[in-house]
Amino acid sequence: MEQHDRQAIGTLLTVYTDIDLLALELCAERISQAPTLEAKLELARQVEEERIHFRIQEKWLEAIGMPFSSPINPVHRKIVQEKFARMDWFDFLSCLQIGIEGIGIALVEKVASRADEGTRASLEIPIRDEKRQTSFGLEELRRILDEASPEERERLAERLLGNLNDLYAMAEESLPVDFEEHWSRLGLTREEMWETVHQKTIEMFRKLGLSPVLPEAFSCA
Repeated sequence: MEQHDRQAIGTLLTVYTDIDLLALELCAERISQAPTLEAKLELARQVEEERIHFRIQEKWLEAIGMPFSSPINPVHRKIVQEKFARMDWFDFLSCLQIGIEGIGIALVEKVASRADEGTRASLEIPIRDEKRQTSFGLEELRRILDEASPEERERLAERLLGNLNDLYAMAEESLPVDFEEHWSRLGLTREEMWETVHQKTIEMFRKLGLSPVLPEAFSCA
């Protein structure tokens, strides 16, 4: 792996590793508020999975000479944690399981397709686990949507769109990384990466039985 490729991969992997750590923190905080025993157990399982993911990726970053250091400013991290703490179950699942684990993992998979063998290996277990985590989120959200009246279902769909917009804004504010520069070093264009986001977002809406639509922020202008 050439130096500029290693730098790009290492930077992107550092961001992903820190998001795994943040997901661990958010899930641990939410366990006591989960609505059912099954949901509590699922979140506890995710905490352990995120711990494993972090250790795998921390070890690989050390191996490529880029020891892990959180790119998220502590002030921004606290703001994100406080925003998630105020969310109800629907909003929490929308942002974490759909936005971060569902749509976000599609970007990670795309980057992994251009990465070296060691990086792909470090991402194999996390990608597998996060697809399962997304499935749990989709199942919980479908249950909420199925129990809603047509009017409430429409309002929930709007809330989902708003949550994804807000999540995108939080990511832009909290992650001081020029993603497009690092993607381009791996031969990935901005348009290609946004198309990945668009397709995954539409897929998520379809799986929830909602009309496929993109949040306003998800544009490639």
